[in-house]
Amino acid sequence: MSPKKILLVAHDVTLAHLGRPLQLAGYLHAAGHDVTLAASSDSARFLHNFPGRTHTLAPTGKARFIENLAKGRPVFDFETLKRFAEEDEKLLAHYRPDVVIGDFRISLSASARRQQVPYATITNAYWSPDLAPRFIVPDLPMVRFLGVTVSQFLFDLARPAAFAHHCRPMNALRQHYGLPSLGSDLRRIYSDADLVLFSDAAEIYDVSNAPPGTHFIGPIGWSPDVPLPSWWSALKPELPLIYVTLGSSGDSRHLAPLIKRLATLDVQLVVASAGNVDLPPSENIFTADYLPGHLVAARASVVVCNGGSPTSSQALAVGVPVLGIPGNLDQYLNMYFVEKTGAGLTLRNRALNGPAPIEAVRRLLYEPGFKLAAGRVADVYRRYDTPHRLETALAALTDHPAGNPRRHIPQP
Repeated sequence: MSPKKILLVAHDVTLAHLGRPLQLAGYLHAAGHDVTLAASSDSARFLHNFPGRTHTLAPTGKARFIENLAKGRPVFDFETLKRFAEEDEKLLAHYRPDVVIGDFRISLSASARRQQVPYATITNAYWSPDLAPRFIVPDLPMVRFLGVTVSQFLFDLARPAAFAHHCRPMNALRQHYGLPSLGSDLRRIYSDADLVLFSDAAEIYDVSNAPPGTHFIGPIGWSPDVPLPSWWSALKPELPLIYVTLGSSGDSRHLAPLIKRLATLDVQLVVASAGNVDLPPSENIFTADYLPGHLVAARASVVVCNGGSPTSSQALAVGVPVLGIPGNLDQYLNMYFVEKTGAGLTLRNRALNGPAPIEAVRRLLYEPGFKLAAGRVADVYRRYDTPHRLETALAALTDHPAGNPRRHIPQP
């Protein structure tokens, strides 16, 4: 691909939506492109070593996003999306990129089209309308009162209407700008772009051919650019290492009780708390706010996480089984496919107060099938040259736009 001016917009309501565009921005900068990465001021501490240009966005409203997610409400309302779109248009008009790449910046579905800038989105394949995953009821309030079985039955009945409800703010934004509705399937909201970049391996989804206008570019590994802590050299090679992190979107209330239970095993625990909880010091518990996760995962025997794709992919890339403790639908969708590979197990938050976490970690440690399955996934991941696949996908969009079946830029 000839050198391009490329703008990446990280809608950093969680670290995942910062890490993926930051990693891709690094690849593109190294390939000689003129790269700008836009992220909110909340992410400034993670960008100090990024070699390209950065642009500071207004805060994305992380706390409100997490609250809406937990309560099953639309994650953004119309006014919020309109504010994002207005900021997008100023950004696009200022930089005039050849292509804009967004990660969960769904307002670009409208703003990039109005500015007539080719638009690519980074997402996971389980949000593709072309797949049919099992939609497992997330940890909504009704699960606490009605139990999983009844809640799943009600969720299956209500999901189409719930998806339609979640689509309304985005469709209202598009109507406001004279653009057609995206319908009532939430997956279309999350995957509408001229080019869709799946940060996944197609083999995990049993997909032989990507749908038109979509590219599997492989898992996008990213870790905070932080040094190893001083206690790293004190880790004992003879003891299994369990890496525990609930990420930036996990429920921090569950972290301390989870650590207390896992500490009863003959293991050492390495915990990344994201600064959300203080854990008491212990001989075999090692904590930090943030860690270079790829290095910790490579040394771990099991990774315990919130079930999100960045940490689970980080573990599977080095052949380490995963215990996922998801809360929201995105995390449950990811763990559905992790479990299908045989490389992981899923627990609900409500199970953390019993023996289930200990039993699950024991299984992942001592039943060889999980390690073997994780190794098979690692073999698949190694076949993905993400920088090359990214360049190939973007070239199809920017150098040959007429050949892209999804390329459609309505006039404002």
